[in-house]
Amino acid sequence: MFVPAIGLLVSLIAIIASINTATKVLMEHYSAIDTGPRVLLIYELVFYSAMFAYTLFVCSLFFRKKRQLPRFYIGFLLIWLLFYGVDLLLAHYLIALPYVFETVSALIRNAISAAIWVPYFLISERVKRTFVR
Repeated sequence: MFVPAIGLLVSLIAIIASINTATKVLMEHYSAIDTGPRVLLIYELVFYSAMFAYTLFVCSLFFRKKRQLPRFYIGFLLIWLLFYGVDLLLAHYLIALPYVFETVSALIRNAISAAIWVPYFLISERVKRTFVR
């Protein structure tokens, strides 16, 4: 259960860094950014802000060993998968970002992660015995 815990904490740090970066770019270059990239940055900023709150909630469930954690952790994984898919589509249509390995790798990585952790959290006896409160 250390890997999901570390993943949640790393996600919090990455979300804070992403919010900081998106905010800095928007504030410093707002008038110079075309509409497509601006819409993409705002979408990402709104998503990261919402996911920060959701990730804090999932972390609290995890560390308090709450029974609801498996459902919310699975939601956490699937929301990230959906985000990367929508982000990739928006980037492709708004700023003509090509579908190459560098741009699709985050989506693939999250799909593999979800393919591993969703069944684990649904089937594992260890998960059922750990999150009981």
